[in-house]
Amino acid sequence: MAEFSGPFDGSPIATQEQWSGMAKRWGLDGVHAVDPSNVSLSVTGSGASTVGVAPGRAFVNGYYYHNTTTKSLTVTANAGTSARVDLVVLRADPLSAKAVTAAYKTGGAAPPALQQDDDGIWEIPLAQCTVAAGSSVVTAANTLDRRWFTDRGTVPSVPGARRPSSRGQLLVEGTSVYVGDGADWRLLGSPVVEDASYTPVWTAGTTTINWGSGTLNMGRYQVHGKRVDVLIHLLCGGNPPLYEDPIMVSLPPGLPAATLHRSPGFSWHFTSGNGEGIGIGTGVIYPSTSTAKIARLLYSMTGSTSSTTPPTVYSIRTNEPWNIRTGDILTIDGSYWLA
Repeated sequence: MAEFSGPFDGSPIATQEQWSGMAKRWGLDGVHAVDPSNVSLSVTGSGASTVGVAPGRAFVNGYYYHNTTTKSLTVTANAGTSARVDLVVLRADPLSAKAVTAAYKTGGAAPPALQQDDDGIWEIPLAQCTVAAGSSVVTAANTLDRRWFTDRGTVPSVPGARRPSSRGQLLVEGTSVYVGDGADWRLLGSPVVEDASYTPVWTAGTTTINWGSGTLNMGRYQVHGKRVDVLIHLLCGGNPPLYEDPIMVSLPPGLPAATLHRSPGFSWHFTSGNGEGIGIGTGVIYPSTSTAKIARLLYSMTGSTSSTTPPTVYSIRTNEPWNIRTGDILTIDGSYWLA
């Protein structure tokens, strides 16, 4: 048969291979549980020559498995001279057994490889067991949980009407993703702008500053939920006149700052290419001035060595305290919160 599609009235799902091929796309292999604390299909060493597989459900390569009572598996004796590492697996066998069963699988110095033939036997792990040399005993301490888990996919939600939190469950509300911890829903992530650029607009009061035709004026930003990270880099190509108003610079377009508080989250660094030294300070957004600009690039100075003398804070202007001109570099880096 070159092609198959179904189920349709004329082409039903008629074989186990067709069912497996379809159903394995519905859910990943694994035990039906949302958290490792769930004992579904967990394996316990008895301290004797058996291990027990607890009740539970699972998917194995598109086949459904349900164990309703604890199943005991015999531990193969270790006749070697060193410890042996084994696995307890769920094995789907559509060839001879035509069933999914829990099985004990012996290894060696390392656990045995899982057999995973898409058209034949397919195994997934439940536990790793270590058997001492000359022994057939597996204790609880020598049994390690190796279960794969699978459960419901991500669930959508309406604001104000979330379902009860389930540990490990993903929930999407609008464009935000949450994970359940069993008691509440915890935010995992919101829409982001991974990396974008813009051309900052520099002003002094209402006047646009012209830094010169050879200027490199670059802005880059990322958005993480309500927080915006910004880098502004200016390599001056000219010498603007002295403006009485402080230098201001625009934030990324369409991303205004919060209106309820200041955002002093920026640091700036100035390097003169003309022998006037360097400077550092803080950039501040004042919502009362503008939510779309860094309104002040501040630095402090004091003429006293006394710790009780308050420093005086100044704003950078185009020619104060440096005569900003060709070859000078001003970099601003930091973050702020959206409204």
